[in-house]
Amino acid sequence: KSSINKNWQEIGQQISKSIGPSNIETALVSIESNTGLIRTMITGKNPSINEFNRVTSAIRPLGSTFKIIPYAAALIEGMKLSNQFKDLPTCWSDYCPKNFSENYQGKVSLIESFKTSSNIVPLKIANDIGLKKIINLANLFGLGYEQKLEEFLPLAIGSYGDTLLNITNAYAVLNSKGNLYNPSILEKIESKDYELIWENKFNHKKILDHKVNEKLNRLLEESVSEGTSIAASIKDKRIYGKTGTSDWNRDLWFIGSINNLTTGVWIGFDENKKSNLSSGNSAHFWKKFISKIFNLTLN
Repeated sequence: KSSINKNWQEIGQQISKSIGPSNIETALVSIESNTGLIRTMITGKNPSINEFNRVTSAIRPLGSTFKIIPYAAALIEGMKLSNQFKDLPTCWSDYCPKNFSENYQGKVSLIESFKTSSNIVPLKIANDIGLKKIINLANLFGLGYEQKLEEFLPLAIGSYGDTLLNITNAYAVLNSKGNLYNPSILEKIESKDYELIWENKFNHKKILDHKVNEKLNRLLEESVSEGTSIAASIKDKRIYGKTGTSDWNRDLWFIGSINNLTTGVWIGFDENKKSNLSSGNSAHFWKKFISKIFNLTLN
């Protein structure tokens, strides 16, 4: 028995077709956070014509969606959400990254820096803690196997490629009290006479402690309610998520959790061209999909 919810699949496919320009591609995956079961998998706008699976096979730069890893590492090391950082132009030898729109906040708390999606702060965190720890933590979350993570600083702000499935499953950890499940499309296998042959045991391992997990969820909730991910907010709903963009808007991400469902969205060109969209378009795709499948009214 497949875990795919047919109704959700049709809704997702419908919305994906409406995203312009016509030659841009989309992908969406919904994972039930406390089982790892995949409920929706939109592999592209026209899967019958183009069979490439952009959920499992497209390896694309993660951008800011990866920032949960350095922030998780900071919290594991004992930093508090109120810890202050200097969000100012900084160079590490000849690497001089900028914040998006070149906005800098000067002295800023850990939580504020996440809300505005600062690049400088997660780079400082990674530099302080050491990239080894960042890579080990990313691996623990199931990231960095498609493309081996190298110890270079831009990794902290998502300058490396992974799949939509892997990054969405990493966010599902935060929505299942710190447990990592293996994403699966199979619930059970039965014989013709409905005898159970195999059943998914939902094996998982706890990778985050309760307190760290709660703080990470606060970061994600504020990112949606009043930060860079506000395009995904739905009135009176608790949503935990983060947008991400790679250089020149080539990859537009939003990964968000509501109730027991973690859904990741990617929009971009297969040939990796620049786009005129923003990660807000991905957040909006997510919001449209979620509001339809859960019958929520959007105002």
